[in-house]
Amino acid sequence: MGRLGSVTLALFFVLAPAFARHELSLCGTSRETSKEVLFLHRQAVRRRALRSPRALAPAVPSLNRDMGDIAIIEDTDGVVERLNQFDLGNKTLTFTPAANASQYTYSAATQGYDAAAATMGAPLAALDDDDTRAVSLPFAFPFFGATYNQVFVNSDGNLTFMTGDNASTDRSLGRFSAGPPRIAPLFDDLNPAQTAGGVRVVSEAARLVVSWVAVPEYQDAGNGTPETFQVKLYPDGRIEFSYSAVSVSSAVVGIAPGNLVGTTSLVSYSSDASGSYQAGIAERFGNTLAVDTVTVAQKFYQTHDDSYDYLVIYNNMGIAAQAQAVAYESTVRNVNRSGYGDVPTDTGQQYGSASRLQAVLNMGDLTQYPVNPNGIVPARAAAGDTPLTVIGHEAGHLFLAYASIRDPNDPSARPMLGAQLSHWNFVFNSEASLLEGERIMDQGSAASPRFLTTDTVQDYAPLDQYLMGFRPPSQVPDTFLVTNPVPSYVTLLHPLRGFGFDGVRKDVAVQDIIQAEGRRTPDDTVAQRHFRFAFILVVAAGSQPSADDIAQIDTYRRQFETFYAQASSNNATAGTSLKRSLKLSLEPAGGVVAGGTGPATVTIQTPSAADLTVQFQTPNGDAQFPAAITIPAGSTSANLAFTGLRPGVEDVTATPLDNLYETAFARVQVAGASVLTLLPVSGDQQVSTGNAPLPDPVVVQLTDVNRLAYPGARVNATVSAGGSVTPASVLTDAQGRASFRWTPGTGSSNQLLLSLESAPSVTLALHAGSAVPTITGLWNAASFDAGVAPGSLATITGVNLAGGQTATAPYPWPAKLAGVHVVFNGEDLPLLYVSDSQINLYIPADVPVGTGTLTVTTPSGAQSTTSTAISAVAPGIFSGAVLVAGTGKSAAITPVHAGDYVEIYCTGLGPTRAAGSFEEMILPPTVFIGGAPAVVTYSGLAPGFAGLYQVNAQVPPGLAPGPQTVLLSVALSHSNNAAITVQ
Repeated sequence: MGRLGSVTLALFFVLAPAFARHELSLCGTSRETSKEVLFLHRQAVRRRALRSPRALAPAVPSLNRDMGDIAIIEDTDGVVERLNQFDLGNKTLTFTPAANASQYTYSAATQGYDAAAATMGAPLAALDDDDTRAVSLPFAFPFFGATYNQVFVNSDGNLTFMTGDNASTDRSLGRFSAGPPRIAPLFDDLNPAQTAGGVRVVSEAARLVVSWVAVPEYQDAGNGTPETFQVKLYPDGRIEFSYSAVSVSSAVVGIAPGNLVGTTSLVSYSSDASGSYQAGIAERFGNTLAVDTVTVAQKFYQTHDDSYDYLVIYNNMGIAAQAQAVAYESTVRNVNRSGYGDVPTDTGQQYGSASRLQAVLNMGDLTQYPVNPNGIVPARAAAGDTPLTVIGHEAGHLFLAYASIRDPNDPSARPMLGAQLSHWNFVFNSEASLLEGERIMDQGSAASPRFLTTDTVQDYAPLDQYLMGFRPPSQVPDTFLVTNPVPSYVTLLHPLRGFGFDGVRKDVAVQDIIQAEGRRTPDDTVAQRHFRFAFILVVAAGSQPSADDIAQIDTYRRQFETFYAQASSNNATAGTSLKRSLKLSLEPAGGVVAGGTGPATVTIQTPSAADLTVQFQTPNGDAQFPAAITIPAGSTSANLAFTGLRPGVEDVTATPLDNLYETAFARVQVAGASVLTLLPVSGDQQVSTGNAPLPDPVVVQLTDVNRLAYPGARVNATVSAGGSVTPASVLTDAQGRASFRWTPGTGSSNQLLLSLESAPSVTLALHAGSAVPTITGLWNAASFDAGVAPGSLATITGVNLAGGQTATAPYPWPAKLAGVHVVFNGEDLPLLYVSDSQINLYIPADVPVGTGTLTVTTPSGAQSTTSTAISAVAPGIFSGAVLVAGTGKSAAITPVHAGDYVEIYCTGLGPTRAAGSFEEMILPPTVFIGGAPAVVTYSGLAPGFAGLYQVNAQVPPGLAPGPQTVLLSVALSHSNNAAITVQ
């Protein structure tokens, strides 16, 4: 039989609903967009510099100008670019695994596309546009800590594991990172239906080769440019991409562990030296004209003040925001918020904004929108989007949609989220949120279909507004998610009215979101409610936009103010006129102690030729500000003092009498004792040796649950007998901080008591001395690496932890041992062993994942507290605890042979479920022995007591005699290496 006939493939069709094919997405926003935008900008700057030495010369005088309240930015100096054209033609890109395929390096070389392999490959017959096939791998393939025996070959130039990907949405960096584990030699919209067996597979013992041979990019009519390339997988985990003829309009090239695990690194394979990467590696290529929004922002700030939260960018040059997307948002700053599922970022300086800008919206070509701001956007007719809802959608991405409850069977999943894990899922009743949402009617368990979508994309739903900081949790009604939907493809759909489907209802309460994501901070009492938008039109160099274009955008601008207020239930406002900056130092929120006085400053960006008077309004009567202050001509600021009259939140408005300047807003928390807290910043629990000043100063902060600073408050300090402190009284600075130098007494434990002069019940006790307990770390009890998980054994290290006691407890373990007590977020942790330097304990399985407070209390009542994080999984193998199965003998001392079984005793492997008399793992582990994947025959809790896991695995063939390592991986988290001996 010829080689073609010897290829054995397991194939199946995955059908997608016909109406989903090549639907234009409303939005290209993903969690990766901000990084992608900056990467493409840097590549454009780099390539302009290579093209011409003058390319980076100072720009010619700006011809940018304002037409009314619309800023005009001309296409000069890289405003419009072909961003990062493909440059890997006739090259091979190799990803080389290390640490048992848990991390990778890359290299690019001029070498070959294997035309012979492509010719001999078996064609994936009838592989259609937006299609996928499952292919059995001829070997166990390790990839980002997991091992696979099957791979899905997808039409669009990529392979995935666990599931195929036949979606028709934008082949973007966000989808690349958020989808299943992926190997993408050319993630692009390709159409193999226009070829005769254009995707071909060679399956051999030593390699799997998948080739795309002259497969064209999709076009609505005719054929696009044919692309020829291939990917090779090897048993040791190596991956090779080889390119022949490639000329793409837009593509992502790289590898990713999927589900947004880790942080994707954007690189230039041709120009950047490789590092070592434990998460996604990608380069984003493009050959179509694109607006470089970073350059646009830089140009805008050359002639405008830094007085806007959002830049809203249109163009009249026929340039799409993104392939297959109407618009997208790029988050610039969000470092002072938490509890809504996003990660902190601050790249404002790169956009030319010193402190204010939070997001940039690329709205794409103006002609895709109807002139009527309430007319239907043709590309989004099914969802009912209008020009105003599109702006609202993109503006909402500063906060949404990133929050989700967790799936107990898969802690990495975000079941409430849909497209690119940054929009609400079609099966989540988001109350017709602007963020790809529907209102879903539950017609009752007896109805079929049980669920029916009734409304789409109307406003910011109650849950949206909580996550945005506009509503308290008490004003968010319960909702629901549909699990196990029928048909299953509904999770891939964009909003539709009148669509029925079945499934299982899962109720979702806002407290479920809070448990998963943490408290929304700052909360609705002081979160920002007033936002400023600058509307920008990008035009060709030297051109004059038409009056119609300006009128169209200006109508959107004016009506968006009303729309935004209505969409947020009048809980927030949008200002859209072009104004000069007026900054109140308290904005968006500040604090003052009730009965106390705080400082504030009003600042303008450039000196005014005349005096500028600013008037203050405080309608709630909780704080007193001067009626007005004046910034003198030639100056940029004026200082003032204000007083907290009574506990509450004051809405402060600072209105300049010159209408060229913006109005500033701030919410001021006037705090009584019940709101305030003194927190240690540094210097607590120092071990002293004699009557001398401690080596580090003691620094504390006066703050509250929203992390506001309270400047100008007096903190008094007193010390225990024999000690001294300097100074004895300090006013908090602009960050609400106070600093002291403390000389403890000679006792084994000394106290420094700090109290707020205006509210003496607000206190903080700090300790120092030779017997003061100090926590130095919380560690995995098996590996002694950082990271612990619910249901695992852990170790606290430190000094003076047990008051000189040493004790061991039998199972079941007590909450208190030899007078030592340990709690995490108020929950007792069972104790196995205590001593002054070490405490061994159990993290109960019901402890929630996230950051919390760990406190050790000694027999004397002294305490040590630290902030620590609990991870979903944190695998660790105990030293010497890989045993020859059934013998109780260490496999490090007693050699094992190929085919033998070993028992691996470990901890931190995540949730379990009952299976007869056993507790088996929900998340299957992957075991590598000597770098080779091993067959796992059992994984679960070891019988006897909690926290100890047992994984049974078979020693694979082909290992060299002598010492070998054992590594265990769960959900892409890796254990330490353990040692065995192979014979």
